[in-house]
Amino acid sequence: MNNRSDPKFTRAMLVLLPLTTEFAQRGGDVEALLLRHKIPLAALTTPTMLVDASACYAAMEDMAETLGDVHFGAKAATEAANKGAPAIWNAAKNAVTLGDFLARIVVEIATQVDNVRYLFSASADAANFEVQRTLRVSGPTTQLDAIGVVFYVSLIKRGLGKTFDPKHIIVTAPTNAGFPPDFLPKRSFIKSDINGLRISFPPKWLSEPFSPGWDVVETTRGEFARDGSDDGATVAYFRSVLMENIGPEDLSLNRFAEICGTHPRQMQRILSAQGVTYSQMKDEARRHLAVELVANTSTPIAQIALRVGLSGSSALTRAFRQWTGKTPMRFRAEAARDHDK
Repeated sequence: MNNRSDPKFTRAMLVLLPLTTEFAQRGGDVEALLLRHKIPLAALTTPTMLVDASACYAAMEDMAETLGDVHFGAKAATEAANKGAPAIWNAAKNAVTLGDFLARIVVEIATQVDNVRYLFSASADAANFEVQRTLRVSGPTTQLDAIGVVFYVSLIKRGLGKTFDPKHIIVTAPTNAGFPPDFLPKRSFIKSDINGLRISFPPKWLSEPFSPGWDVVETTRGEFARDGSDDGATVAYFRSVLMENIGPEDLSLNRFAEICGTHPRQMQRILSAQGVTYSQMKDEARRHLAVELVANTSTPIAQIALRVGLSGSSALTRAFRQWTGKTPMRFRAEAARDHDK
């Protein structure tokens, strides 16, 4: 996997934060939403944390359905186009023309996510800006399509000003069900089963001055690290989930991946990029929990052994000697003396 996320993963802070903010303002329960889709709450505030892209897409549809508002995503996208999006702030700040801006976006987005691929092309007949998804979405894409189309069409309109003419733009996407009424003329939309979206417009627009007028503060966005360290926050999430689920029954890789909402092979790739195996991570979680219970509770050693997935007190004693150089009883006694000081 090297210095890229698996294409099934994206950064929730980039994808979901503007939507969950709006969702909360309208009375939605963000924590319950994320729990339903197995997305850690920390993903909204940790730029480098990677989460299942399919879960993010499903959460978008969930928010709209919960609020009973099919245009929920489009409204949030319009606001983002008007106020600014940190994910492409550099392109917006430095672009001179529309063509310059779109070319910069292709490069800028590629440094942050790879669950989508941006393409920009032009001929004498038309200019095309495309967003291609690198995974096939199994569920509805009403919100996903609306967010992408409305954001970029609104942004092009804002940046071009009077040059923009909705009659000269063509949008190709799987559905327009989430588009606001009268957003585009009916003949400007082409329904297609493409896995993403395409926005086509006159090539002469490319040389027109472009300025969205954003006042966006530079922020950490979770760009890919050259050494693969961008996966570190995701591994930290895996560790926290493992701590909560380690128990008497052996937690297989397949079962743990299911709990995290991902595929075992994808999990192994992320762990491998960080130089750790699932077995090592499980042993670390077992050790951490066992030490915590021995030092800070009066739980019998045999019960602690079962709690951390070991066969009994003898197995825990052997493991504890490897971890600390002491037996559990000696470690507990010394911890108690330290507490009394």
